Amino acid sequence: MDNVYDVIVVGGGPAGSSASYFNAKKGKRVLLIDKKTFPRDKVCGDGVTGKSLHILHEMGLDEKIAGIKEISSKGVVIYAPNKMSLKVNIESPNDPLSAFSIDRFIFDDIVFTKAKETILENDGLFLNENVLSPIIENGKIIGVKTKNCEYFANVVIGAGGYNCPISRYILDANKVLKQDRKHYSSALREYWNDIEGNNGDFEIHFIDGILPGYFWIFPISKTKFNIGVGMLLSEMDKTDIKLKQMLDYIVNESYLKERFANAKPIPKSKKGWLLPLGSPRKNELNPRKNYYNGGVLIGDSASLIDPFTGEGIGNALVSGKLTSNYDYIDETTGKQYQNELWNVIGEELTNSHKLQKMLNKKWLINWFIKKANKKPQLQELITDMLHNKETQGSFNSKWFMIKTLLF
Repeated sequence: MDNVYDVIVVGGGPAGSSASYFNAKKGKRVLLIDKKTFPRDKVCGDGVTGKSLHILHEMGLDEKIAGIKEISSKGVVIYAPNKMSLKVNIESPNDPLSAFSIDRFIFDDIVFTKAKETILENDGLFLNENVLSPIIENGKIIGVKTKNCEYFANVVIGAGGYNCPISRYILDANKVLKQDRKHYSSALREYWNDIEGNNGDFEIHFIDGILPGYFWIFPISKTKFNIGVGMLLSEMDKTDIKLKQMLDYIVNESYLKERFANAKPIPKSKKGWLLPLGSPRKNELNPRKNYYNGGVLIGDSASLIDPFTGEGIGNALVSGKLTSNYDYIDETTGKQYQNELWNVIGEELTNSHKLQKMLNKKWLINWFIKKANKKPQLQELITDMLHNKETQGSFNSKWFMIKTLLF
């Protein structure tokens, strides 16, 4: 039947495109559905690092990415409230690409186009439609309903972000809180031209006046930058300060204002969004139960964004790829999928959550940056957490942390 598939993917962003690509490469008939036409904008910090680079390589996108990105980022510079800085190297000889920032309407279109080509080559289909709801039969998700038709599959994958209709249903069915404010951040980004003093590095600033929020500058080219502010929703509940006020303060009043003296914002580029974080919780499955009989959530729909950096593309790509290992989802395979995914990204998210909690006070950030500048081992750990994230196990040892930081 034309409306029966092996896999239905709802959402064509990095998570959904990854799921579509890798499932199709295994010979599955995939239906990819997105209500938007590509290219389309996605509000984001635009940084692409770490594990993203390996997935892009597996998808055969090295040459395409290398020909489009305008700048490579070799380091992350973290600034304490006392203006002391720590530069962390994020270059690795094992990376097929160097880290970079790129407008999401360009990046997502590249990944989506590759996924679309691959599913079409394997008897699949892309539809530009709005999914209204999952189709449920005998307590199982068996397909999706759009305005025009119904489609059926062995597996339905929710990849449409935190407000995806598949996500809404699965979270309701599992009695999971949709917006746990201790594990959600709000962020505001704006594009600027001609900011001074950046040599291509990612910058993360902890600035008096916006704590416990943070500010970033990510270079997209030698002249164009993505800047923004972010803060946990639970922390925003404690203050009357809004993100727009924080951003205005940084640009116009903080010690960074001189870098913006000759810079100009790009009109109508200031936009906000919510970040469902992958910080661990006291659940049987982390970060929460993200599957239901017949369906599974990935990417932002599954709350997988890094709690410290706010980066979500890497975990989106990985979570999408791993769905290709499963021909159906039930209580057994759903749990297997989540455990497999957590084995890949769990240490990283746990450590980032520790760092997020550690760096929520001014004196502690100042102390941490000072110590890190003196401890090469600690710098290596931060490199792992911010980029490659492949040798983090030692960070979980409390004694190792104390010994490294204090002696």
